Amino acid sequence: IIEGWPNQGVGRVNLDGSLGSCSACHTRHAFSIEMARKPYTCKECHIGPDVPVYKVYSASKHGNLFSTHEKEWNFKEVPWTVGEDFTAPTCAACHMSGSGKVLTSHDVTERLSWETQAPLTVRPQDFAAFPSGTNWQDERQKMKNVCSACHGDSWINDFYDGFDKAVEEYNEVYFKPAKKTFDELNEKGLLDQTKFFDERLEVEFYELWHHEGRRARMGAMMMAPDYAWWHGFYEVKLRFANFMEEANHLIET
Repeated sequence: IIEGWPNQGVGRVNLDGSLGSCSACHTRHAFSIEMARKPYTCKECHIGPDVPVYKVYSASKHGNLFSTHEKEWNFKEVPWTVGEDFTAPTCAACHMSGSGKVLTSHDVTERLSWETQAPLTVRPQDFAAFPSGTNWQDERQKMKNVCSACHGDSWINDFYDGFDKAVEEYNEVYFKPAKKTFDELNEKGLLDQTKFFDERLEVEFYELWHHEGRRARMGAMMMAPDYAWWHGFYEVKLRFANFMEEANHLIET
């Protein structure tokens, strides 16, 4: 028996060793490609406080275009052609669908140049929980090629420059100092080691990266200003300040 079986997860490990559950995105029996291309399907899993990317997308310019023009688009056509069948990306358009030189993929770890779900933002091949086995520069170029269906090189490069700076801000200003202090608390025996998540500072540190930190990075990545700032970096700052104040007081006294 495989641990976690059965479930509907897109990365499900099946009893024969194969991966994936088609019905995670395609309606069972109908096997609808239209459903798989619409953000509502992604909403089934990606709407919580830790990874609210459906809400992030909805609050972005792309999401606004989708909600305005959804009824005018053709979600059933194969191949799905930008500018003809649709005029702004959905989740699937960026992460899975074919576009120009970029081939269709069911591997949603493709086209990523940062792992924004990780505690410390790392390149996908360095993500210990699920290393990609690919080169991040190659994957970034794939995503840039998707972007180029609508945008010019200067716009695309400016976007990635800003996103890289957001990653650096999160990593260097918030996560690394907090992790150093969290490790010191544990090394000095100031936190109970018998069980994780039963002390407030453990929860504070966890939510710094798992909730606010993810929202900040994903908000920046998907261009949703309120999620990048008010639901993101502002709350990262607030969580960081509270955590560091109490942690440093505990260490000092």
